[in-house]
Amino acid sequence: MATFLTYKRWRLRAGVDVQAVIDMVRDRIVPYYEALDPTVRLGLEKIDGSPAVLATQRWPDRERRDRTIGGASFQAWLDAYGPLLDDWDRLVEFEAGWESNELI
Repeated sequence: MATFLTYKRWRLRAGVDVQAVIDMVRDRIVPYYEALDPTVRLGLEKIDGSPAVLATQRWPDRERRDRTIGGASFQAWLDAYGPLLDDWDRLVEFEAGWESNELI
């Protein structure tokens, strides 16, 4: 099965330093996702020449991701994740997203 990846481009809100975004992903978001599924790997990249970052999720395969977000415990996880999302939305604004399957 192919590794499944998601990408989301986020623009930093006015006055937000990229270090605040890095700290939040490293200290709050990564541990939360590890509790959801220890196989998912999160990444964060700074886009050159832009006040934006690219957030990635790397799953063993699409089926694993779909089972994880379709499971009975996911809604409870998402509800508890809500306050963290509010903090995230104060730092960044969603621009675009896409998914892919790794070929090689």
